[in-house]
Amino acid sequence: MSKHLYLISGLGADERIFQRLDFQGFTTHHLHWITPEAGESLRDYANRLRNQITSEKPWLMGVSFGGMIATEISRQMACEGVILVSTATTRNEIPLLYRLAGKLRLHKLLPINILKRANAITYWLFGMKTTQEKQLLAAILADTDSTFLSWAMNAILHWDNTTPMKGSIRLHGDKDHILPLGNLKETGIVVPDGGHLMVYSNAEAVQAAFQSIL
Repeated sequence: MSKHLYLISGLGADERIFQRLDFQGFTTHHLHWITPEAGESLRDYANRLRNQITSEKPWLMGVSFGGMIATEISRQMACEGVILVSTATTRNEIPLLYRLAGKLRLHKLLPINILKRANAITYWLFGMKTTQEKQLLAAILADTDSTFLSWAMNAILHWDNTTPMKGSIRLHGDKDHILPLGNLKETGIVVPDGGHLMVYSNAEAVQAAFQSIL
């Protein structure tokens, strides 16, 4: 019987980031972002998003912001396994500079459209090097809903989870510039030269790690 794997993309990303991975042996499903409610917490949003999960004891794979969502979903329902990629599992793993910005509400001063424009800085932050990788990131950022992006940034910076995720499988790149490896309490499998979107840019290494896990 095929196992069901629910894929949750990152902030400013969608299912296109998984296109280079082979999930043979799994029936895959993509969780699609829904419109957040005003002032909704990350936990409450995850509770509504899990209505898209129709399988009992599913596998979850979350990338970046999607990993935080997967963490919250797994606290609300029984899962067979949870794979967390390029993400934080508690607010304490989010860089202090980000948390301070959230406390001071500095992110509210940043025009959201700036975050939707791909440039040399965003390519570096996400670890996109080739022309194909840069084109994908530029397309994904342009397609990201501004209202959702603004809400998600605020939800991340005010995430209140301090309980480590036990039993999860973690993959993280040693060249992640958005969530540096040194901030993690538990590193799991480290992907050499892996950036923040290594599920796409370092797909072969992530694929090998995924197969070794299973």
